[in-house]
Amino acid sequence: MSVTVVALLTAKPGLAPRVIDSFREVSPLVHEEPGCELYAAHTDGNVVIMVERWTTRADLDAHAAGAPLARLNQLNADLLEKPYDVWFLDAVPLGDPVKGIIPNSRTHED
Repeated sequence: MSVTVVALLTAKPGLAPRVIDSFREVSPLVHEEPGCELYAAHTDGNVVIMVERWTTRADLDAHAAGAPLARLNQLNADLLEKPYDVWFLDAVPLGDPVKGIIPNSRTHED
C-alpha cells in the first residue's frame, strides 16, 4: 500500500519564490527515485505544500536519507521560518470512488 505524505514549509516573508526554486532544482531528481509516485508542490504564496506518494515505506525512507532531500534542506536552510511540518497519511475514501480519494496509480495517455 502506498504511503502519502504532506509537508508544509513556511517561508520567511518574501522568500517563498526561493523555496519554490529549491523544489524546481530537486524535483526532477526525486521523480527518478525508486517508488516515487507523486511529488508535487502547491503554494498560497507563503507556505509551500508538498504532496508526496511513495510505493512503500522503504522507498520513503530511502528518499529521506537521499542526496536530493539533503540538497533541498541545504537550499532551504535560511529560507524557512521554522522546521517543516510533515504528516504521514492514510486515505479515507469518501463518496464517489474517483473523486473521494487521491488515485494510487498514475495513468498516461499517449
